[in-house]
Amino acid sequence: MQPVPEAKIRVPDRPPQLVTRAAVRAALDRILDVGLVRGPAGFGKTLAVADWVRTSPGPGTAWVRLDAEDDDPRRLWSAVLAALARCPAVPPSSRLRDGHGWPTAGGPEFLAALTAALDVLPRPPRLVLDDVGALTGPASVHGLRTFLRDRRPDLVVVLCGRGEPPLGLARLRVARRVREIGPDLLRFTPGEAEELLRATVPSLGPAEVTVLHARTAGWPVAVGLAAAACADPTDPRAALGFSGEHPLVADYLEGEALADLEETELDVLRRVGVVNPVPTALAAVLSGRADAGGVLDAVEHRTGLVRAEGRGREVHQVEPLLRDHLFAELRRHAAGAPARLEATTARWYAAAGRPDVAAEHAARSGDPLVAAEVLRDAGPALLLSGRHRSLRRALDTVGEAALAREPGLAALAALARTAAGGPPATHAPRWPEDPPPEVAVLRAAAEELGAVPAGLFRHDPDVLPHQPGARALGLLAEAVRVVRLGDPDAARPLLAEALELADRHAFVHLAVQALALRAVAAAATGDAAEARHAGQAALARAERTGLRHSTWAAAAAAVLAQAALLRAEPADAVRLAEAGLSGLDHCDHGPAELRFGLAVIRAAADVDGAGETRGDRARGLDRLQHARAELGDEPVDPHVVAVAAVLEHRAALDLGHPTAARSVHGWLVQRVGETAESALLRAWTDLAAGRDDRARAAVHRALVECGSPLLGVTEVEAWLLEATLAARAEQRAAAREALERALALAEPLGALRPFAGAGPEVRRLLVQLHGGPGAAGSFAGAALAVSATTGSPAAALSERERAVLALLPSLLSLEEIGADLSVSVNTVKTHVRSIYGKLGVSSRRTAVLAGYERGLIVSGSAPTPRN
Repeated sequence: MQPVPEAKIRVPDRPPQLVTRAAVRAALDRILDVGLVRGPAGFGKTLAVADWVRTSPGPGTAWVRLDAEDDDPRRLWSAVLAALARCPAVPPSSRLRDGHGWPTAGGPEFLAALTAALDVLPRPPRLVLDDVGALTGPASVHGLRTFLRDRRPDLVVVLCGRGEPPLGLARLRVARRVREIGPDLLRFTPGEAEELLRATVPSLGPAEVTVLHARTAGWPVAVGLAAAACADPTDPRAALGFSGEHPLVADYLEGEALADLEETELDVLRRVGVVNPVPTALAAVLSGRADAGGVLDAVEHRTGLVRAEGRGREVHQVEPLLRDHLFAELRRHAAGAPARLEATTARWYAAAGRPDVAAEHAARSGDPLVAAEVLRDAGPALLLSGRHRSLRRALDTVGEAALAREPGLAALAALARTAAGGPPATHAPRWPEDPPPEVAVLRAAAEELGAVPAGLFRHDPDVLPHQPGARALGLLAEAVRVVRLGDPDAARPLLAEALELADRHAFVHLAVQALALRAVAAAATGDAAEARHAGQAALARAERTGLRHSTWAAAAAAVLAQAALLRAEPADAVRLAEAGLSGLDHCDHGPAELRFGLAVIRAAADVDGAGETRGDRARGLDRLQHARAELGDEPVDPHVVAVAAVLEHRAALDLGHPTAARSVHGWLVQRVGETAESALLRAWTDLAAGRDDRARAAVHRALVECGSPLLGVTEVEAWLLEATLAARAEQRAAAREALERALALAEPLGALRPFAGAGPEVRRLLVQLHGGPGAAGSFAGAALAVSATTGSPAAALSERERAVLALLPSLLSLEEIGADLSVSVNTVKTHVRSIYGKLGVSSRRTAVLAGYERGLIVSGSAPTPRN
């Protein structure tokens, strides 16, 4: 046997700052046959395995560090034998400790003798072959293959190297005898990187540690170099400036990782550095070499610093610091090349249907012509997919002067600005007289969405463009237009197609817009169920896609908040209105109309009592008035004006402020003219003043003479007012008919709120008509329950008396009530007499009516009788 240097068979020393690699250790512990620890230079393979050898329990380890000289099989097997001989697990009597009398190292007789000597050991040691990739000689490779095949099954062999060793491990992999530990596990986790960085530079903050881990991608040697760079006290911002251009990184890469690469390979790596990861097809375009994929595969095999990904290995990932280093070289030595490569990449991704990536590279190219070229086709898709940052960067590259010459791109810029919460354009672009369909769509969208001032003589395209982005934008613009013109039903098919395109092409911003607009349209047609469904879907999409602070999410919240207020659920109305207002607070220029509407709903919920007890109604009225003052002369949709006026007027009357009520009535008429809503407000004012005849005439005007009301709930309120006035005039048939009409109109709207404030006359009618047992679960029963919140103060009934009263509407006899409550019938009779006395009634029927009227019985709340 040949003499073997001590360093060749000694486990490497532990460095002073070694990171605890718990996951790597656990993976090494699971090796029961052959382990392959594989990764590029600087991935800490040797240190991790050496630390495992020193700390893990086991029979001992024979360590051999391989090099090019081990292509001589005699040198290789002499080293293996020497490493085994010094292992404590090998007893002194073993032949492995005798360096004499062995056959020629590496020959069949030697391998057979080595295998036999290992077979007789009580427990074999582990064998670690470090840097196995250095082994290329056919004789040495063949001998190691033979050894792996013939060794005893419980002899664990760990192979460390940069790439796949030439040892024919495929058969062992098929038999599941190989456990692999690759670069993904060897990379430092954020916690491991922090451990090393903080040990070297304790002053580093969490943000700097996060930046360094991202820059290094967890490459262990790079994290160590970053720690060394940040330890320089003369450079307090070293962490933020650390990159592949740092001298420490450059020296390491040039001396270690790139030393064996050919110039052809380096040139390919420099040129593909414009994008990472790089598709193989794009690599061929950027490098001008059809075999670029093969070149990258070769670099991967030799260094591991490039890795192919995907089922067909169609994408290559380059270590970020290596990519930075090589691309910086390209910038230094080939002026203009990076910009040209960025432009080529932008066009390639645009053709591949990746507008977001195309826009980013167009912006980085700095070429206005390339950016404009990409945005003409990809701009609408970027806008609708929510890629507003990429869109704005590309638009900035185009430049203001070029945008002024291209009205389509100018409209796109205005849409991008308002989508991000910015102000609309103050001037409209110079539209051509007969624009192409793509430009016509952009004009329609910009005008309908308020991004540019509306102009005259707009020529919308007869047929929308076929490109998904432009077509979807055109559908959205047309849907907004028909809703604004009062034909929300016409928006349904438009929004359905827009949503289909959004789902097919990942237009996440369009999805939120279309769902929010669907909610608005449904609310306008009185379809409360659809409005609620679409509004909730819009908010869910917005939350999922990071758009919860957009104006469209706020619009959906406004629809839901108004519906909650109408359902007499003020706490939900507050939650939704505040969520919408919070979203608008993140926008620099949220629509004043939307903010006003949300503020009005929030204030009205205070009037209704949003907490567990009755809310501060005066505070709510004050907030309503403040919202109107804040609005000033801003133009507002008539429907929003009507909602605000109705809510504030009623609150003012209920709180005894007739002057404030008259003021808001005048504001409504000034804003929208005489409508059914203004007639309703006049009727409420007359009713509060005791002028019943004038109130009834105003109700007639609201229902008959003023035409269609702005709000669906206006007719409900008017019929309830008619029911009140008819009941006061003892016109029972007319009162009942008016109540039934109000219920029929209110049910599809989910409008319970009008019944909460309708007064005692309506409540008595509800009790008489719908206070029986069958009302439970019906809309009339719900209206009766809501109206209890404004009933007379509850009589001082005891808890047991309340329980008895709750069962009186049922068909149970007094004996059955006693059995249900587990008391005697005489006790029940005593409670009934007490109830009659406290309520001032003389029969079971009148007791039930009084209970409903005073809010002591709520429909559907009676206890379920026991069998």
